[in-house]
Amino acid sequence: MGDQHRRHLAIVDRSALRRDCLRLALSQQPRRWRVTDFEAAGDLIRALRQGAGFSVILIGAATSWQIDLVDLALLAAAAADTPILAIAECDDAERARMILRSGAKGFLPMSNGLKVLIGALERVRAGGSFVPLVLTEPDRDGAASETERSPRQVLTRRQRDVLALISEGKSNKLIADALGMSESTVKAHVKQIIRRLHVVNRTQAALLATRISHHTAPARAELLQGIL
Repeated sequence: MGDQHRRHLAIVDRSALRRDCLRLALSQQPRRWRVTDFEAAGDLIRALRQGAGFSVILIGAATSWQIDLVDLALLAAAAADTPILAIAECDDAERARMILRSGAKGFLPMSNGLKVLIGALERVRAGGSFVPLVLTEPDRDGAASETERSPRQVLTRRQRDVLALISEGKSNKLIADALGMSESTVKAHVKQIIRRLHVVNRTQAALLATRISHHTAPARAELLQGIL
């Protein structure tokens, strides 16, 4: 009973079919997982605030691009001591690496079977990480990809200045005034920041910068408070 009690899984996935299939499959394993499922990250965050506790959080989607990095950062902040495993089709290795950099302890491509999923759940539950081989291979030049490096490594000094002000919630006009440049130059920097960090907008860029710079639980809690 105690062992089962430690295997309480929270599933976040907009697909009711995937949630139902995972719950059924995991309930039939020798080491059964108790599953509570949620349609959206916000629903799980509310449950956590009300005192719910889980040994692992699984966030699922059809493709890696459908996993919202903001949701991931919010979940990591709300449940600082609970590992997160992302599961989706690995349609873009760079995006999958970004998911790992944004708070997930593991990424499981949909091409894997149930046994691999169970192994990944057990691994992250025990404090480890799960990264498929395809995401650990270096790029063609033998160097780590940009998504495996921090903003300090992939952005210019001026771009880091712009990103810091974006993280403070400042508009392009205020950034231009603060840094002594035109708004069009700021917009060009923002475009490059989004491209180099492999995110979709300035909000995700700011969240990623904060996430990488602050690894402690208090910092995660502060991030959640600032966003909400």
